[in-house]
Amino acid sequence: HAKIRYVTSETFINEFVDSIRNKNNISPAEFRKKYRELDVLLIDDIQFLAKKTKTQETFFHIFNFLHQNHKQLVLTCDKFPVDLEDMMPRLLSRFKWGLSADIQRPDTATRSAILKNKLYNNGIVLPEDIIEYLATSIRTNVRELEGVLISIVAQSSLNKKEITKELAQQIIDRFIKSSAKNVSVEYI
Repeated sequence: HAKIRYVTSETFINEFVDSIRNKNNISPAEFRKKYRELDVLLIDDIQFLAKKTKTQETFFHIFNFLHQNHKQLVLTCDKFPVDLEDMMPRLLSRFKWGLSADIQRPDTATRSAILKNKLYNNGIVLPEDIIEYLATSIRTNVRELEGVLISIVAQSSLNKKEITKELAQQIIDRFIKSSAKNVSVEYI
């Protein structure tokens, strides 16, 4: 029965600005109330609040209210709080109250486990050697790993082909080349 809300910092900022402009018939007080009623607030990319003084001020008060009422806040950021610039010092001090965790790219075993979990949840069976090949070939991030898996399964399904190491290699080669390609004005 918990009230949970996930938003990007961009969404939070836009909702706040809209409340000031009274768009969507939401006042700043109603905006604050909406967030204060939550049990868990998850905000992605909190670093984008930098230089947004009024938004930071409002978030500061929401943060304090939720914290004082023993609610949960989860903030993601591409930096540690100490490295954030253009943030109110009192807001940064609040960020330092909690657990800061540096989440790195998953290792090969974790990538393999992620693939197996995705496959299991979707009722797809792949040979272990192909799973291992994917886990060792895609080392950048989980989104890319999942994208390659979706592409391989789609190619297999659409072309009625068995999923082989060669098919996986073709998809990976296309996927990696397209993401590594330098895009120039001439190319566009």
